[in-house]
Amino acid sequence: MSQNSVSRVNDMKDFAAYLVAMADDFDADRAEFERKVQEGMPFAEGRWSSLYAGDFLRSWAAWLEDACIREGAPRKKDVEPLTWRTLARQIHAGSMYE
Repeated sequence: MSQNSVSRVNDMKDFAAYLVAMADDFDADRAEFERKVQEGMPFAEGRWSSLYAGDFLRSWAAWLEDACIREGAPRKKDVEPLTWRTLARQIHAGSMYE
Protein backbone atom coordinates (compact mmCIF):
# COMPACT_ATOMS: atom_id res chain seq x y z
CA MET A 1 0.00 0.00 0.00
CA SER A 2 1.47 3.32 -0.98
CA GLN A 3 1.95 6.52 0.93
CA ASN A 4 -0.22 8.06 -1.80
CA SER A 5 -3.30 6.36 -0.34
CA VAL A 6 -2.69 8.27 2.90
CA SER A 7 -3.06 11.56 1.03
CA ARG A 8 -6.64 10.62 0.10
CA VAL A 9 -7.77 10.46 3.76
CA ASN A 10 -9.74 13.60 4.58
CA ASP A 11 -12.50 12.51 6.96
CA MET A 12 -13.78 9.63 9.08
CA LYS A 13 -15.36 7.84 6.11
CA ASP A 14 -12.07 7.97 4.18
CA PHE A 15 -10.22 6.77 7.28
CA ALA A 16 -12.55 3.79 7.70
CA ALA A 17 -12.02 2.88 4.04
CA TYR A 18 -8.27 3.27 4.56
CA LEU A 19 -8.35 0.83 7.49
CA VAL A 20 -10.16 -1.74 5.35
CA ALA A 21 -7.61 -1.23 2.57
CA MET A 22 -4.76 -1.68 5.07
CA ALA A 23 -6.34 -4.90 6.38
CA ASP A 24 -6.73 -6.18 2.82
CA ASP A 25 -3.11 -5.25 2.09
CA PHE A 26 -1.97 -7.10 5.22
CA ASP A 27 -3.91 -10.22 4.20
CA ALA A 28 -2.52 -10.09 0.65
CA ASP A 29 1.01 -9.61 1.97
CA ARG A 30 0.72 -12.59 4.32
CA ALA A 31 -0.66 -14.76 1.49
CA GLU A 32 2.21 -13.74 -0.80
CA PHE A 33 4.71 -14.43 1.98
CA GLU A 34 3.22 -17.88 2.60
CA ARG A 35 3.34 -18.64 -1.14
CA LYS A 36 7.03 -17.71 -1.26
CA VAL A 37 7.76 -19.91 1.76
CA GLN A 38 5.85 -22.83 0.19
CA GLU A 39 7.90 -22.39 -2.98
CA GLY A 40 11.06 -22.75 -0.91
CA MET A 41 12.33 -19.18 -1.02
CA PRO A 42 14.72 -19.16 1.96
CA PHE A 43 14.79 -15.40 2.48
CA ALA A 44 11.15 -14.54 1.84
CA GLU A 45 10.00 -11.25 3.36
CA GLY A 46 6.73 -9.41 3.33
CA ARG A 47 6.05 -5.70 3.03
CA TRP A 48 4.57 -5.66 6.53
CA SER A 49 7.09 -5.94 9.35
CA SER A 50 4.48 -7.39 11.74
CA LEU A 51 2.66 -10.70 11.74
CA TYR A 52 0.36 -9.98 14.68
CA ALA A 53 -1.72 -7.07 15.93
CA GLY A 54 0.41 -6.71 19.06
CA ASP A 55 3.59 -6.50 16.97
CA PHE A 56 1.98 -3.90 14.72
CA LEU A 57 0.91 -1.77 17.69
CA ARG A 58 4.41 -1.97 19.16
CA SER A 59 5.91 -0.96 15.80
CA TRP A 60 3.52 1.97 15.60
CA ALA A 61 4.46 3.07 19.12
CA ALA A 62 8.19 2.69 18.36
CA TRP A 63 7.82 4.80 15.22
CA LEU A 64 5.98 7.49 17.20
CA GLU A 65 8.72 7.49 19.83
CA ASP A 66 11.60 7.61 17.33
CA ALA A 67 10.07 9.87 14.69
CA CYS A 68 7.72 12.14 16.65
CA ILE A 69 8.21 12.16 20.42
CA ARG A 70 11.92 12.15 21.21
CA GLU A 71 13.91 15.37 21.35
CA GLY A 72 14.59 16.60 17.81
CA ALA A 73 12.16 14.09 16.28
CA PRO A 74 12.06 14.64 12.51
CA ARG A 75 8.40 13.75 11.84
CA LYS A 76 6.45 15.53 14.57
CA LYS A 77 5.14 18.10 12.10
CA ASP A 78 3.84 15.24 9.93
CA VAL A 79 1.43 14.02 12.62
CA GLU A 80 0.35 17.19 14.40
CA PRO A 81 -2.23 18.50 14.46
CA LEU A 82 -4.01 15.15 14.63
CA THR A 83 -6.33 14.71 11.66
CA TRP A 84 -7.74 11.66 9.89
CA ARG A 85 -4.88 11.96 7.39
CA THR A 86 -2.13 12.24 9.99
CA LEU A 87 -3.61 9.25 11.82
CA ALA A 88 -3.55 7.29 8.54
CA ARG A 89 0.09 8.41 8.08
CA GLN A 90 0.94 6.97 11.50
CA ILE A 91 -0.68 3.64 10.69
CA HIS A 92 1.13 3.50 7.37
CA ALA A 93 4.46 4.10 9.12
CA GLY A 94 3.64 1.53 11.80
CA SER A 95 3.02 -1.11 9.16
CA MET A 96 6.62 -0.90 7.95
CA TYR A 97 8.60 0.13 11.03
CA GLU A 98 10.76 -2.47 12.76
